Amino acid sequence: MRPFQKIVIIDVSALIGCFFLIWVLTAGGNFLISNVQTNYIKLLPLVLMYTVLVGILIVLGNVLLFLPKRKKQ
Repeated sequence: MRPFQKIVIIDVSALIGCFFLIWVLTAGGNFLISNVQTNYIKLLPLVLMYTVLVGILIVLGNVLLFLPKRKKQ
């Protein structure tokens, strides 16, 4: 497996994990309390917006980290 493929797999798995974490945190973090009703579908646009922002940060971080460095002449 090429290094680029490994980076993409790690980034996608991190983004999926961030999606579910943001979804739970926007619901108030009360997922362990069964008597509190939360409308998760209503929160979906907000969660997707924050997940896109996290994805942009991940892509920018990878570009800055793995960008070839210029040689000073």
